Order: sequence, then C-alpha cells, then structure tokens
Amino acid sequence: MYQRIYDDIKRSVDEGEYAPGSKIPTEVELAERYSVSRITVRRAIEDLSTAGILIKRRGLGTFVCAPRMRRKLLQGGLPESFTHICEKSGRIPGAKLIDREIVVPRSDEKEFFGLGEDDLVLHIQRIRTADGQPVFEENMYLPYSSNKELATLELGEESIYGLMDGLYGRRPVKNARVLVESVGASSTRAMRLQTSAGEPMLYITTYALDQNDEPIYIGRQYFIGSRYMLDL
Repeated sequence: MYQRIYDDIKRSVDEGEYAPGSKIPTEVELAERYSVSRITVRRAIEDLSTAGILIKRRGLGTFVCAPRMRRKLLQGGLPESFTHICEKSGRIPGAKLIDREIVVPRSDEKEFFGLGEDDLVLHIQRIRTADGQPVFEENMYLPYSSNKELATLELGEESIYGLMDGLYGRRPVKNARVLVESVGASSTRAMRLQTSAGEPMLYITTYALDQNDEPIYIGRQYFIGSRYMLDL
C-alpha cells in the first residue's frame, strides 16, 4: 500500500493533477482514502520528499515541489550565476541577507587570498530563493581591504557577481578548486531553508578566480538536494 500511495501521488504530479506549489491532501485524508494507517501514508510522503517531489512545510502541510533546479558547472569549474539560471528557467531570483560580518580568516582563506597576519575577511551570508522558495544558503568570503563597499551596501536582490563587476571591474570567471560534500541540514539551517532537520544537502566549497587569475572569493554554499542539481 505504501508503494501504491507513492506511485499514485507521483503519477498525479507528473500528469499535472497536482501542480507545482499546490498542496496535496493531508495524511488523515490519504489514510482514509486508502484505508491504511497514517504511518503508511507518512512513509510514502517522506520518500516523495526525499526524491524532491514533495516538500513538507511545518504547520502548513505538504506541497508539490517546483522542478529541481539544474546548475551547470562551466569551464574551469565555475558554476553559472544563480540569478542567470533563474532567469533562464523563468523563475524570479531572490535573496535574504542573514548576516554580514568582518572576521578573522581561516587558514585556507589566508593561503588562498595571500593575507597577512592582521588582514580580515568579509563574510556575507544570504538565503537565495527561486520564486520565493529557498534553494540554498550562500556564504561568501572576500578580503575586506579590497571589498569594503560590500560591507555597507544594501544587499537585497542584487547579484554579488554583478556588484563586484560594477564596483571593481572584477568578476569570477573560473575556480581554482571545487569541493563537493554531502551533509545533513542542521536545525538552524533547516529553519532558514524551510526544510527538515537532517535533510540531505550538497555542501559546495569554491575557490574563485577573476579574469586576471587573481583570487576573488571563497564560497561555502549549502544546497537542498531535493531542489538543486549540479550538472557536471
């Protein structure tokens, strides 16, 4: 019965009976429809959520996910701009600033940027959205001395790539290194991204170079696996 419920809901999504963003029947309603326990229904819904077909929103119910976003890894390992892939897929890119701070650099940041003992880095943390749905937590680290304007500028929906190009005439064009790991969402991160604690995530660290092969930023991004696909 669990498999039948899974297949029926998936078919309804594939055939458009449940459109992206629409709410599916409750666990109680589905249990009554199939004459099964709520535990059986919950297992099917959890597996559909893991597959990226449904998303559970605390206190609101279970909804159909938008199609998973596909982001190409371009020449040199540089991911496409998130703003660009949203626009290509007809979605509206968004961003919510979570934190912005000037911090002591980690050892890899010192090495990559060639920082001295007294140098600091600027950390910008945002939640990036597509059509209002959170897709990933963005963490960008940049040398503070050469990016002071980004510490005070209004950072709303703007692309940081675009801001750097406009302010400094520098833009990321390739990566010196890319690391991809699988992690579970912490409770704090899950709350920010409107997902469940322990949700599988892609943790991607990128060491980006500009058009002159100079280090420009380090990105430490947490992507929700069910909403995002990295195309190699």
